[in-house]
Amino acid sequence: MKVTEKTDEDIFSTAKPMIDDVIKGSNAKDWALFSKYQTDEELYDPDNRKNVEAQWQKSEFLTSLDLEWQLLTILRRGGVATLVWKQTSTQVEGEALACYSIQQIGEEVKEVGFRLL
Repeated sequence: MKVTEKTDEDIFSTAKPMIDDVIKGSNAKDWALFSKYQTDEELYDPDNRKNVEAQWQKSEFLTSLDLEWQLLTILRRGGVATLVWKQTSTQVEGEALACYSIQQIGEEVKEVGFRLL
């Protein structure tokens, strides 16, 4: 069953531990944890890693993400489910909109995008 055919509750229960690891990995600047669920294409793209590590150096917000977050909605399009929530920081004032996209690839659900806007 495609991830987009699942209920919101099932998508959330699949994605929550993935998102929690991305947040923890970002806070610790831990590439292995941050990229744990990425597709092989993203994981082994040296530009992807360089870009993420550069953002960690430039943005205190990205390395102090609050581990508590509340889902706003789940969007589905073209086989991809995107979870959307309001993200805050433990160090930086303000909020960001966070989006985490997942897709069924073979037998696994993989991250196909993570954005903070």
